[in-house]
Amino acid sequence: MAISERTRKIIWVESGGRCAICRRQVLTPGSETDDPSIFGEECHIVARGASGPRAGGLREELVDHHSNLLLLCSEHHKQIDDQVATFAVERLHEIKKSHREWIARLGNPDGGPVRLVPDPSFPRPRLLTPITTGNALWEMLRRATAFEYAHADHQPEAAEDLTIEFLDMIKDYLDIASELDSIREQRDAAKLLGGYISRLAESGYIVGAWVRHMLLTGGPTQAEPSPWEILRVEVIPAADAEVVDSEGKLVTIPDPPSSPQAS
Repeated sequence: MAISERTRKIIWVESGGRCAICRRQVLTPGSETDDPSIFGEECHIVARGASGPRAGGLREELVDHHSNLLLLCSEHHKQIDDQVATFAVERLHEIKKSHREWIARLGNPDGGPVRLVPDPSFPRPRLLTPITTGNALWEMLRRATAFEYAHADHQPEAAEDLTIEFLDMIKDYLDIASELDSIREQRDAAKLLGGYISRLAESGYIVGAWVRHMLLTGGPTQAEPSPWEILRVEVIPAADAEVVDSEGKLVTIPDPPSSPQAS
C-alpha cells in the first residue's frame, strides 16, 4: 500500500503545514524566479518495512493510515528515525496529539484553556542528575519557572532541618533569580547553594535534580506556546540511592567522612 492523497490532505491540514516537533512552517519563501520549497515529510510512527524504525505490532492496513503518520520537517524526521529509544511509538503519538490540539486552538478567538504540556523538543527526564556543585544547581535554577522537591521522611532532626533550609533557599532564589544581574550576585548565590550541598554530602545525603521542559499553551493572547521549565530537586540518603554513569552502570558512592572522636 501507499499513502493515499486523501490521507496526505488530512495530515497536512491537521498539522497546519507545520512540523509537529519544532512547529516551523515547512515551506521556505519563494523568490522572484522560484516557487517556495517544501521541506515537510510525512513520517511513519510505526515503520512500513519490517526493518524500519519502530516496526511491528500494527496491522498492515493501518500502517499508511493517517493515525500512524505525522508531518515533520526533514531535520526532525531524521532525528526520530535515528533516535528510536527517545522517540518511541507512545511518545510520537503524544507529540502528534499535542500538535493537533495546538493547531486547533490557533483558530479559537479565546485561545482555549491555559495548559502546561510537555515540550516535544525535549525527551522526558527519567533519572535525576547528581548535583555536586552550587554552579551546576544555579545554572538549572536560574532558567526555571517553577520548582518541585522531594526529601526522605523520618530522618534525624538535624539532617531534616538542613534539608528544609536548603530547599527553602532554592525556592527563595527562584523568586529573585531574574533580578540577580551581576556576576558577583550570581557567584555568591552559587557559592551559598554549594555550601549546603557540601554539608548535606558530609551528612550522608545526595542532591539530585532534573528539569522538565514544558510549554504554556492557550489563553487569549497565547498565539505561540511559551517555554516553561520546572526544576525538580530531591535530597536522598546516600544509602538509599543508586547512581549510574552515562552508560547505565552502577557507581559506588563513598561513605561520608566520619567525625573525629574525642579521646
